[in-house]
Amino acid sequence: MSAADGMTYMRIIYVEDNLANVALIERICQMNNDELVTYSDAEQALSEIQPGYSDLILMDLHLGNRSIDGLQLTRLLRQKGVSEPIIAITAYDTMGFADQYAAAGCDVYVRKPVSVRSMLNLINTYRNAG
Repeated sequence: MSAADGMTYMRIIYVEDNLANVALIERICQMNNDELVTYSDAEQALSEIQPGYSDLILMDLHLGNRSIDGLQLTRLLRQKGVSEPIIAITAYDTMGFADQYAAAGCDVYVRKPVSVRSMLNLINTYRNAG
């Protein structure tokens, strides 16, 4: 979607089970008038997210005690044909992790805590790439 000022609005999906983290991304999306669709449950996200459903997907990698974590969900979405950029968001940054997120199909990963400015910049990178 485009507005008169040339700003492209995005539909962003955020898969996250922590309400405080969701609130931060909601605030960022409101700043750009982006639409945010959130899922706290990986199974529901897997059943509802379809190819072309969004412009960008933000994926928490640690989804509580769920049977599917963020990396597994990313793999399953890619198998479904979802080609939109997926940004992994994680508090974990161990050696070899970059290989794991790339192998799962994530485009980039961001470490928590996420700053408003860095997330705005990252989202705008994808906005301007489209």
